[in-house]
Amino acid sequence: MHTTNPTGLDDKPWYAQFWPWFLISLPATAVVAGLITLQLAIDTNDGLVSDDYYKEGLAVNKDLAKDALTRQLGLEAYASFDPKTRELGVTLRQRDGTPIEALTLDLIHPTRAHHDLHITMTAQGQGRFITKLPAVIPTAYWHIRLSPPDGSWRLENRLHLPAAGSVMMK
Repeated sequence: MHTTNPTGLDDKPWYAQFWPWFLISLPATAVVAGLITLQLAIDTNDGLVSDDYYKEGLAVNKDLAKDALTRQLGLEAYASFDPKTRELGVTLRQRDGTPIEALTLDLIHPTRAHHDLHITMTAQGQGRFITKLPAVIPTAYWHIRLSPPDGSWRLENRLHLPAAGSVMMK
């Protein structure tokens, strides 16, 4: 039987009361959430952080030379993706008309490096290159880069995949 003393307070001990446990649960929940967050931070890899940012910064000047050669050769490409056939087609044009036998296609996911694709494309004739992409690729605005096998020049842009779309690269 539940009784109250003359002051109007419960006779139950503190551990049998609701409010002490409620007040203890608030900071306890914050501690548990903090430990879970710490565990997630330790276990997951942040793919956006570079281990050697200094060397990557020095490499920017080499990349600018590739862009200059691309302009000098008058290269431009038109890339299009068909989600039904999963084919990515590239039409490459250049000022002097020298045939290019192979291209290196890099599809770079904006946030997760483990989704990046590196594909060698062979010419289908008249500057046309076609490749079939994997059945499942995450939806994102992918960074698309075309270059010859020796990497002397490059063409870049962004393309929303796996939706149907096309992009001009200069």
